[in-house]
Amino acid sequence: MYKFLGLSPFLIAFACNILYAQDSTQRNGGTYFVQLATTALSTSDRTAFWLQTNQYGVIPSKPQGMLASAGVYYQVPLSRRSNRWRVDGAIEVMGQTNNPEFKGIITEGYLRLKYKKWELYGGRKREYVGLSDTLLGMGSMVSSTNALPIPQIRLGTYDFIPVLGRWLHMKAYLSHGWFENSRPFVQHAYLHQKGLYVRLGTKNWPVVLHAGVNHSVQWAGYAPAFKNDPGDMARYGYFEKSWLGYWGVFTGQSMANYAVANPGKVIVFDQNRIGNHLGTIDMALQWRPAAFDVFLYRQIMFEDGSLFYRLTTADSFNGIRWKSKMPSHAAFSLKQVTVEWLSTIDQGGEEFMDTDPKKRGRDNYFNNSQYQDGWTYFGRGIGTPFVTPDADLKTGVRRYSLGFSNNRVEVLHTGFAGTFKQNTSWEMKLSFSRNRGTYVQPYAKPLEQFSGILRVGTRLPWLKGGELSGAVAYDSGELYENTLGAYISLRKSGFF
Repeated sequence: MYKFLGLSPFLIAFACNILYAQDSTQRNGGTYFVQLATTALSTSDRTAFWLQTNQYGVIPSKPQGMLASAGVYYQVPLSRRSNRWRVDGAIEVMGQTNNPEFKGIITEGYLRLKYKKWELYGGRKREYVGLSDTLLGMGSMVSSTNALPIPQIRLGTYDFIPVLGRWLHMKAYLSHGWFENSRPFVQHAYLHQKGLYVRLGTKNWPVVLHAGVNHSVQWAGYAPAFKNDPGDMARYGYFEKSWLGYWGVFTGQSMANYAVANPGKVIVFDQNRIGNHLGTIDMALQWRPAAFDVFLYRQIMFEDGSLFYRLTTADSFNGIRWKSKMPSHAAFSLKQVTVEWLSTIDQGGEEFMDTDPKKRGRDNYFNNSQYQDGWTYFGRGIGTPFVTPDADLKTGVRRYSLGFSNNRVEVLHTGFAGTFKQNTSWEMKLSFSRNRGTYVQPYAKPLEQFSGILRVGTRLPWLKGGELSGAVAYDSGELYENTLGAYISLRKSGFF
C-alpha cells in the first residue's frame, strides 16, 4: 500500500531521520541523514512491540531484512537583514525489504513558511501532541507517534510564544488533513485538528504550570457499505462535508436544533455531532531545582458528551518524569526516569442512555459506527499504542474485525535512560498491561502482557556524524505472539 511505482531499490539504499532540534535553532542551510538498519533478528514472524511502536509508522510489523532510506532538511531566510521570516522543508524516504515484496514510503515531506515562532506548512510532518514525556513515555492518549504523520495544512505556533510579559505563554494550532483513500470502509475522509496550550511561569521560576486541550475529528468521506442508506448513517454512502458541516466539526456542537428546523437535511446519526470526535484535556506541573527537573502530567480523554460530565473519570493517562541536570563523568550514569499509568476501562461508564447526558457511557474508544476503520492511519493506531487494533493481535485473540477489538486497558510503564562512558547512551522501557477487550465483546478474563526493550547507541569518531545503535526487545503474554527480536542500525548525519 506504500509502493513507489518504478522506484529502484538502489535509489533509496539509505535511511534518514530529520533532527527535531532544527525547529529550535536559527541555523540556516541544510542537514542530511543516512541510515541502514535491520529487524530480521526475530523468533517469530512479527516485530517485537517496542521495536515497532512510536516510530512514526516506519518500522513494519513484519521483520525486515533491510530498512534503508535517505533524507534532507533545508532552511533559508527570506531577508538578509532579518531572520524572522524563513522557509524550510524536508523530504525523507524509506525502503523496506520484506521478500518477495519491496516497499517505499515517504516518511516525511513538507514545505513551511516561518515567522518568528509561527508556522504555515503543507505536507507530512512529524508532530507530538499533548503534555507528556516524549523520550521514554508510552505516547499521548489521542495523538501519539505510532502512525505515519497525516498529510495536512497547518497554521499555528511550533513553540510557546509570550502572551502576558514573561510569565504567560501560549501554543496553538489549527489544521486540515486527509486520511488515506485505501481505507477498507471509508474513503476520502478528512482530518480536523486544533489545540491550545498555555504555560504559566518564567524561565527563573522553580515551579511552572502547563494546561491545554486538543481536539481531533474524522469527518466527510464515502462509505460504499452505506450506498443504499437514505439517511440513517449516511446519505447513500456520503457523509456530511459542507461548510455547515465543517462548522459543526469545528465547534463540536450538537446539530439537533438545526435538524428540527431543517427536516431531512441532516443525517440521523449526525444530529448529535458530525464526525468522530476525540481529544484530551491536559495538565502538568514542572518543578525545576538546580540539580534536576521533575515533570508531572495528566491527560483526560473525551470522545463524546459523557466525559464532559465526568472529568474525574478513572480513564486518564498519568506520568512523572525525573531528569538530571548535572554532568556526569562516571562510567555509568542514570540521566532520566519516567513512570506512567494509563487506564481506559471506564469509557464513561457501562450504561448508555441517550436521554441522560450523565449515562452516555460505553464510548468504545477509537471506534465509530460511521468510521468503522477506527482511529487509524495505514492500519496503525494514531493514539496510544496500548489500545490495540485487531490486526495486531495474535490468533485466538483476534476478532477479524475493522478497528479496535481491545480498547479497555490498564498499563503500568517505566522508562530509564543514561550514558555509559563518553560516547554511549542507553535506554530501557518496561511495560505491563491488562487487556479486557471492549464493552461489546469483552474477553472472558483480562489478558496480561509484558513488553520491554533495551537500546544502546554509540558515536563513531572515525565516521564523523556516525552512530551505531542496537536494541533487543521481548514480548511475553497473552495478547501478542511471544517474541524476542533485535534491531541494528548504522547512520550518519551532517551539514551542507
